[in-house]
Amino acid sequence: MDWLVHENNLNGKIQQNYKGRGKDFADFKINKYLPYKEAQMSITGITKNDVIQKARLYDDYSQSLDFFNKGGWITAQSKFRPTILEEFCGFLFKDLPPIRLLELDFFRRVIYAGLRIDAKGNVEIETRDIDFCIGKEVTASIGNKRYALRIPIAAIECKTYLDKTMLSGAQFTAQKLKGGTPRVKVFLIAERNEVALNEIPSESPIDQIYILRDGEDAPIEANVIWNFFNDAKTALKRATKDQIIKLPGKLFIR
Repeated sequence: MDWLVHENNLNGKIQQNYKGRGKDFADFKINKYLPYKEAQMSITGITKNDVIQKARLYDDYSQSLDFFNKGGWITAQSKFRPTILEEFCGFLFKDLPPIRLLELDFFRRVIYAGLRIDAKGNVEIETRDIDFCIGKEVTASIGNKRYALRIPIAAIECKTYLDKTMLSGAQFTAQKLKGGTPRVKVFLIAERNEVALNEIPSESPIDQIYILRDGEDAPIEANVIWNFFNDAKTALKRATKDQIIKLPGKLFIR
């Protein structure tokens, strides 16, 4: 499971003996991470109770990691803390029926964002990286070449906190993805917000932004996770259902 990015990061810290504390990371993995992972994987339902239980597990684990990193000795450049939320998306969506029925997958890299013609008249595929994406890999023939394309259905940016620079970058990514796949839904989920409310744009290529905590030390609001889960589930349903137009009536499907 390539989407277990937090576990991969944790294994990397152990193998590299990060700051001479590889054993501490190994102990943390055994005592905290593996029980957390097992608990998340054991929840296979998609009811509100199941989602809230997953949210509480996430909150407890993230607090234990923050205690482990007391003093901030694990640098932000190591991208250790953000990978918890990225991996949590996998735990959250792994049991949605369309994932199995439509043979969808979870991606992070090289997501399809359209085509362009270069200066020599050659077709080039544009791609973007994103923190978590639900989509499908297909093979397409363009000219005399074949390409593996990762088509996004729901794309998610995950942030420990949201600031203006991150918001701007996420909006650019959303715009690019929608240029290539207009029906993709793009969400941003962050633990806390640092953007002034009067600076939140009234219109954005991002379909929704979810903030999980009311301050750094506040608990996760599980109902926000539930709303996020339902919006992503609806995005999968709408993107893959038959579009039926009945006339007389509306021609645009919204």
